[in-house]
Amino acid sequence: MKKIFFTLFSLAILYPLCFAGPAPVPAWLKNIEKEFPKDQYIRAVGEGSSEKAAKTAALAEIALLFDTKVELVTEAVKNFSAVMTDGGETVSKSQSLSQVTKVSSSAEFFCLDFTEPWFDKKSDKYSILAYINKKDAVGVYKTRIAALSESVGALGASAKKEREPFLAALYLQKAKALSTLAERYIKAETVIVPGDSAVYEETLKSFSRLDGELAARKKELTFSISMNQTDKKFAPISSAIASIIEKRGFACSQSGANYIVKIDISCSEEEYEAGPFVRASVDVSVVNKAGVGVYSYSKAHPRAGSKTMDLAYTRAVSKIKQDLEENFLAEF
Repeated sequence: MKKIFFTLFSLAILYPLCFAGPAPVPAWLKNIEKEFPKDQYIRAVGEGSSEKAAKTAALAEIALLFDTKVELVTEAVKNFSAVMTDGGETVSKSQSLSQVTKVSSSAEFFCLDFTEPWFDKKSDKYSILAYINKKDAVGVYKTRIAALSESVGALGASAKKEREPFLAALYLQKAKALSTLAERYIKAETVIVPGDSAVYEETLKSFSRLDGELAARKKELTFSISMNQTDKKFAPISSAIASIIEKRGFACSQSGANYIVKIDISCSEEEYEAGPFVRASVDVSVVNKAGVGVYSYSKAHPRAGSKTMDLAYTRAVSKIKQDLEENFLAEF
């Protein structure tokens, strides 16, 4: 009797599940303007064969609205449809991609959120809505823009007061980096509120002057190179330093320079059954004519080995060059 009762009870539970109809179309998909009015939200609907693909498609449309960089990674064909606003009218666009859109944004999406995904059994597709509350996002952008602008102004003031040309250039370079970020935020904020463009005119003008000021400072700086190692196998390091200096926008000359780049390389040789190894450390300092240091970089490298000691040194020098290219004067 218990067995029969259990069977009937189980059937009573499973019956509505087996014959349940498809999930109803969500309100945001039936009437997006009612649920997420365009005067309050930036929104885009994405569609894909999976929840992740649908979210990616929606995010890609948001990215396009902000004119951000979109990197396409080859994969299987994906389809998505997006609801956008064009000239005040809501239109539906369908697009077939032979690649999956991977968003690499040049501006952060503040206050970005997503609805729960909806699966359509007929099309075997997922849909999802990406949306940004304009009021909330604008508040975040304005706060960050104000903070960055204040920092840019403070660094610019420090550069004007600084008597050491190298440090003044460093202040301006930092100001330039922060102004670039602020400009991206301004661009994003004015996508949401186009009328705010006039608010930032003076700020953007002050940012644009940084390029000229930095270029003028860099012209004042000329570097010569001095290395403690005279062995020819270390010559590529000196050449690499000279190339880095020029790539950073400075002049390099062994005569008439107002700064000296001192390169100190120390190496220890080690012999193992596997072969010879070289362990190198590098100290690079920049000093002015008075001998006062204004910049330094140092690194102890892991050992580099090979079949012969000469090849081990070649590998060690190659690693030193690569590291310097990535990190020496990286602030510029």
